[in-house]
Amino acid sequence: MDERTVFVEGVLPNSESLSASIKKVLLKSTNNLEWLSKGDLVLLKPALNSPNPYPSTTHPLSVKVVKEVLTEMGAEVVVGDQSGLKDVLQDSSGVIHGKTQDNYTKSGMGTIEDRFISFESEGWEEGFIHYQSQHTRSWPKGFYATRWIKEADHIINLPRLSTHSQGGVTLGFKNMVGILRDDSRMDFHANGPFNNFIKNEAHGSNLKSVDDGSDTFIEKIVEINNAIKEKLRTTLFVATKAQTTFGPNTNALKIGKLEIGKAHVVKLKPGLVFASNDPVSTESFAIAILKDLRKNLPSLPRLSSELLLFSNNNVTKLDETPINDMKFIRHAIDIGLGEMPTQLIYNNIPESLKKRLKEYI
Repeated sequence: MDERTVFVEGVLPNSESLSASIKKVLLKSTNNLEWLSKGDLVLLKPALNSPNPYPSTTHPLSVKVVKEVLTEMGAEVVVGDQSGLKDVLQDSSGVIHGKTQDNYTKSGMGTIEDRFISFESEGWEEGFIHYQSQHTRSWPKGFYATRWIKEADHIINLPRLSTHSQGGVTLGFKNMVGILRDDSRMDFHANGPFNNFIKNEAHGSNLKSVDDGSDTFIEKIVEINNAIKEKLRTTLFVATKAQTTFGPNTNALKIGKLEIGKAHVVKLKPGLVFASNDPVSTESFAIAILKDLRKNLPSLPRLSSELLLFSNNNVTKLDETPINDMKFIRHAIDIGLGEMPTQLIYNNIPESLKKRLKEYI
């Protein structure tokens, strides 16, 4: 199997059809889990930035079906993440507020009976390891990531399809921000737009925000993925809905009950399940879908996004920049994370959609 193949299934909204498609795409993108041995530990990394339901977080069936398939094959499966600073805050003194496992259940992603690991619950020193390599030069001092990336034999990335108020998109690469310790989260956000909001979310902690002047916000995000490169087996999206403005949460800013910049949600027709064992190929295809969806963005959501995010070029570049010229993709290729897709294998996808996506890729 060509590692740069993206497998794409068109799906109906009913759960039976969707579950079957998730299983089919998982097995195709991993060559029937050829790397799995009985007893191997597999870490599933969903997008759980907040307690908001899908599509602000990963589709619940994505986690459920992948976990069931792996368990049936004899794997030991752990689902793990750490939510964003607004909902879960930790510093060297301990957890200040929030628990990612609570967000796991509140979002509808899973239940309290699941084996879920809140990365912050593992301890500041004990729960995180230092990572640095020749491919993480935007992190001159390296970064701290959950110890579970070392403990796991394999990792499966389960993002959601969404735009992002700071990064432009929040897809497979951005999903790995959830493996970082909060001091490292502060480090990369300091290079990004709207960092004052991040500093406000860290209020009450001893976390520091120091802009090193390198302007490497996107590069830092991409380079986090180098820490899981050798263990990442597939990146799988379930996209029956997508957020096409703002993100990652349901709004750009919430003050009490007041929501500013509500994310525009689109229902995909057909819904899509897609995956590849090449993370750059998957990311490229996900960006193509967002580009296509945003072409039909209604005037009011578009205007709202432009007014509130006018100073952020990352959002503008999503629509205007060819995929292979986007900083997310270009830097990922430069540091050896993968390549643009060489093959798209479709099932139950309209010819008109195939044609449009081909133009982007």
